[in-house]
Amino acid sequence: MTDKSKYDFFMDELLSLEKQIYTVVLKSDELVDENNDLREEIENLQAENGALKNKLREIETSLTSQIGENGDLFKGKPISTNEKEEIKEKIESLISRLDYHLRS
Repeated sequence: MTDKSKYDFFMDELLSLEKQIYTVVLKSDELVDENNDLREEIENLQAENGALKNKLREIETSLTSQIGENGDLFKGKPISTNEKEEIKEKIESLISRLDYHLRS
């Protein structure tokens, strides 16, 4: 009779262990999926970051070529107040976009 109870005890223990292993495997699968999603997001953000860096280099190159010898970008070009406001708005827009991308 004790053999039967030992057998039942071991079977219960095995079932309990099997349940624990199943839970660990499920959690592991979830973590692997989440990890893969995060890696994809990192790759996308790195690609976007690279594109933004290229765009920034192009803008810097463009500005450098437009700047005069004495470093005055607007040399000989009078700027109206409307143009100044448009430039301010564009700069603020670029700053907010850069800020958004840096915070992401």
